[in-house]
Amino acid sequence: MKKKIVVSIVGARPQFIKAAIVSKKLLLLKVKHLLVHTGQHYDFDMSDIFFQELDISDPDFHLGVGSGNHGEQTGRMLIEIEKVLLKEKPSLVIVYGDTNTTIAGSLASVKLKIPVAHVEAGLRSFKKYMPEEINRVVTDHVSELLFAPTDTAVENLKKESIVKNVYNTGDVMFDIALEIEKKVRSRELNILGKYKLERKNYVLATIHREDNTNIEKNLCSIIEALEQVTRDGMKVFFPVHPRTKRYIQEYGYLQPVVNDNLILNDPVSYREMIALEKSARVILTDSGGVQKEAYFFRTPAVIPRAETEWLEIVNAGWNIVTGADTEKIVEGIERLWGESHMMNWQSFYGDGDASGKISRIVKEYITSG
Repeated sequence: MKKKIVVSIVGARPQFIKAAIVSKKLLLLKVKHLLVHTGQHYDFDMSDIFFQELDISDPDFHLGVGSGNHGEQTGRMLIEIEKVLLKEKPSLVIVYGDTNTTIAGSLASVKLKIPVAHVEAGLRSFKKYMPEEINRVVTDHVSELLFAPTDTAVENLKKESIVKNVYNTGDVMFDIALEIEKKVRSRELNILGKYKLERKNYVLATIHREDNTNIEKNLCSIIEALEQVTRDGMKVFFPVHPRTKRYIQEYGYLQPVVNDNLILNDPVSYREMIALEKSARVILTDSGGVQKEAYFFRTPAVIPRAETEWLEIVNAGWNIVTGADTEKIVEGIERLWGESHMMNWQSFYGDGDASGKISRIVKEYITSG
C-alpha cells in the first residue's frame, strides 16, 4: 500500500517558518511530508541563510509563480499546484496564514476532493476589502481541519457556524520563537553590538504592507513619525524591506530624514530579527508576525494599521493601533517607551507545543481515513 503523504503549500517567509517546525514534528511521527513553494515571494527573504538558520530542507517543488496582480498570481498558482497534487495524490494539504498561496492551495485541493488543514484558522480583521481577509475566510470555510491559534479565533469560527474539527492548538510562531530565542541568547550582545544598539534603548521599525508603502501619504506619515522620535533622542533601527525602500526612494523621503539616531539597514536574518525584537524597548510594525513575536518577548508595539487580527494583545495594552497617523504613532511610541515595564503578560498563544499538537492531529486524521 502506498504511504500516505501530507503536502504543505507555502509561498512567503512566515509560511516557510511555520511549515518548518510542523514538518519536523510530522517527520518525528514518521509522516511523509512534501513542501511546495509557489514562488509568491522570491526575493531577499528566501536566501540560503534563511533556510540554514531554520534548518529547512529545500522545497520538493518550486513553482516559480512570482509576483503579479492578485487574480493573475492566484490563477497561475492554481494551475501549477493542481499539477503537483495530481501527481502526488496527498491525503491532506496544509496551508498557512492568509496569502494568495493560502487561497490557491485551498481551492486547488478541495476541487480535487483533497481535504485541507488550515494553520492560523479563525483570524479576522472584519475588513472585507482586505485581500487577506477574503483569503482567510474562504480558506476556513473549505477546510476540513482548522487549527486556531487563540480562543478568539475559535469564537470567530463559531460565529460563522464552523465548529467541526476546530482545534485551539496555540500558535506555531510561539513554538518557533522560543526555539530560536534559545539559539540567539548567547549571541544577543554581539548582534546588538554589530548595529551599535543598547538593550532596551531603541525602537525597532518594520514597514512592508502595501497600504503603507504604496500610498505616499501613509508612508510619509510613518517616516515623519520616525524622524520626530529620533529628534526627541530615541534611537530607531529600521531594516528596510525592498518594496519599502523602493517607495521611500521614489517619494524622495530619505535625504531629509536620515540622522545619527535613525539607522537604516538592509533586511536582517531571522535569528537577528528575533534578537532585535527581544531587546527593543518598543517596536513599530505593520507585520502581524512581528507583532506577535514582540508580544512573545514582552516587547510592546505600535501598529500603524487601521486594524489588526491580534486583538488580544491590543486589549491587554501591549499594542496600540494608530493607523498611519504621525501624531498618534509618536504618542504611542512615547507612551509605551515609558509604560512597558508596568504591563502584565498573559499566555494567549498556547504552551509552545502548537506544532506538536497539529502534527499529532494530522497523523490521526490521515491514518483513520
